[in-house]
Amino acid sequence: MTPVGPSAHARSSQAMSGAVQAPHPASGGKPSVAADPRLGKPIADDYLMQPPSRRVWLTSILPAAAVFFIAMLYAYLPTLRWMEDSWRNEPDYSHGYLVLPLALFLLWSRRDSVPPMRSVISLGGLLLIAAGIGMRWLGRLVYADFLDGWSILLMVAGAIWFLLGWRMLRWSLPAVLFLFFMIPLPFQAESLLSWKLQGVATHVSTAMLRVLGQPAVSEAHIVWVNDERLMIEEACSGLRIFIGVAALAFFWASMASRTWLDRLIILAATVPLAIFVNALRIASIGVLYQFFSDPQIRHTIHDVSGYIMIPVAFSLLWLLKTYWEHLYRPIEQLTAKDFLSSAGLQGSS
Repeated sequence: MTPVGPSAHARSSQAMSGAVQAPHPASGGKPSVAADPRLGKPIADDYLMQPPSRRVWLTSILPAAAVFFIAMLYAYLPTLRWMEDSWRNEPDYSHGYLVLPLALFLLWSRRDSVPPMRSVISLGGLLLIAAGIGMRWLGRLVYADFLDGWSILLMVAGAIWFLLGWRMLRWSLPAVLFLFFMIPLPFQAESLLSWKLQGVATHVSTAMLRVLGQPAVSEAHIVWVNDERLMIEEACSGLRIFIGVAALAFFWASMASRTWLDRLIILAATVPLAIFVNALRIASIGVLYQFFSDPQIRHTIHDVSGYIMIPVAFSLLWLLKTYWEHLYRPIEQLTAKDFLSSAGLQGSS
């Protein structure tokens, strides 16, 4: 007799695979439920993470994203003008023009690990959008422009969560957080950080000058070299180097396929590296001033050294990153099959 249904072996294979079965006509078109073999719990089709179809993208996601972008651009136009003015007029934030292109490049470089997206909106994103609106209202209430700028991050993160799902937000989070570097710091935090960096730069540069054989003495934010008086002003605190190196370190750490510990090492290196480079600049100026007394030449030395220190800091950070990656390489895991294949011992099937 010819069997009418699948064999017992086939039914057993289907049950063990945990695959979701197509709805049976007798079930009224309702999605069927299959068991997850790892958890032993049912999974419905409605809750599976499926990529949206082309029609959903064209009719729902892209129009909603375009409306949100236009609304954000209109609502944040005064804030964007304030940020652009800081990028143009304050050397400490001149890197702001590069932040958005680098954030987009960061997303593009992670395109191979894009997670599946839900076909429906995620209401959890509305919580971040509401928090962004609240932060912006508070910023307008107390005249704090930086709060207005920080709310952009919450709004962008909330929109991604709302339209594309939580997994997509987690995947794009490094690029969203990188946008923080295009927002100027609060004036109080900037002044306090500059003051601390001035003091550290004074003491470290004095030690460097003594190592180089120069009779250097530090007094408050002043370095005396022989009879030469070097005033470490706020513009020479190294804040620009610190912010630039921190942004680059965060960018490299986000792109690196390494453990969290390796990424934290790169980020933690920004503080001593920025202090060292700025102190090296001050010490170099102190030495060169001993040979040149012309005010015009000294002015040129001061300005040129400021431009040189940025690529020097980036180069040192790259050397540190490369050295660390060679010192601690990730362990490659090989299966027995891979080992036999690489050794040429696996027989032909």
